[in-house]
Amino acid sequence: MLMATAQFMKRAFTKGPSNSLQSVLSVVDDYAFDRRHQLDTRSEVAINDLDISDEDKQHADKYKPTRARYFRKIMAKLDLPRDGVFVDVGCGKGRILLLAAEHGFDRVVGLEISPALCEIAKRNVATFQESTPTASSINVVCTNILDYQMDGSETVFFLYSPFDRPVTDSFLRMIRQSLTDHPRDLWLIIDEFRFPELLKDDELLKQSLVYEYGSAIFHVYHHHS
Repeated sequence: MLMATAQFMKRAFTKGPSNSLQSVLSVVDDYAFDRRHQLDTRSEVAINDLDISDEDKQHADKYKPTRARYFRKIMAKLDLPRDGVFVDVGCGKGRILLLAAEHGFDRVVGLEISPALCEIAKRNVATFQESTPTASSINVVCTNILDYQMDGSETVFFLYSPFDRPVTDSFLRMIRQSLTDHPRDLWLIIDEFRFPELLKDDELLKQSLVYEYGSAIFHVYHHHS
């Protein structure tokens, strides 16, 4: 944990004083968020420590949550619908699920391939709901993203680049097919998008914003029905 924090701070301080301050504040906020709600969302999990198949490990990235402060900042920049379904793809221990519920989304769904992380996320959700009652419905689904069946209720997809290029490409194809089958307004928010070329000049998912805060860069895409 200390090594991960040190690496994060080193990267943050290479981006200038303003971003450095934002990054320091984000570390404090993460600690405060977990402590306030008695949660465990901060500690990273290496790929080799994930309880998934060796084949799936070839396509996965380690668990590393989006900073709570970063998430709140990008939410403040966007006018997102609250009455649809917010989906965190690769939800890990569930931090973004809880923050999305705090933000007021009616339904929040977390998709996670690791059974162990799913159990941690479910415990965190239960603990959070005890201390912070919200009207939001929060559901954790243990699944490979390529097995997930989109039903057309999803209005926001959020992810912190949890996959390699082939799986990301397949996931984007799933979204396009869902939009064809169930036309609707849809937002795609990607923290640390490693493969923006996959959506360059896309006919369905148009880039609406690139937002940088601290050490994070969010790519936001929107489909107008």
